[in-house]
Amino acid sequence: MATTTITAHSAGPDREAARTSVRRRTVRTIKVYWPVATETLTACAEGDLGTLRADESFAALLRILETSPELGDFGAYGDVFEVAFGAEGFTVRPGARPALGSVGGRFLSPTLAVTTYVDAATTDDDLARVLARLTDAHPWEIPVIELSAPLDLVSRA
Repeated sequence: MATTTITAHSAGPDREAARTSVRRRTVRTIKVYWPVATETLTACAEGDLGTLRADESFAALLRILETSPELGDFGAYGDVFEVAFGAEGFTVRPGARPALGSVGGRFLSPTLAVTTYVDAATTDDDLARVLARLTDAHPWEIPVIELSAPLDLVSRA
């Protein structure tokens, strides 16, 4: 895990009070679009986040996050991830075997966008194993999973 600590100085009479240190860490984000039941999305929107563990589809993703030490490692915190609520729209084309919908139809799926992090120094083999676990567990015929280029996360030093 490559980290850098930077101390910022501000101009003016209160220089010492304004001094702050930040830690930069180079990671890659993995963002997975995961379908859930409409009832799950509704319950979450009403503040019941515990319903995520009860959603059969989402529980599979949680198991991967919780058993992959490469994902969401923030030192004192593990299995870190963020969830954004939404919907995914699509049209089913001939040849598809959709989990939702039928050929020719336009559909909206209640979907969670789940973002987690992996250290940029993770080997290609380890990263490939984690991505394979995600795609194997994903309920869609063609999972939508984004892998970012390396970027820096900033936290307190």
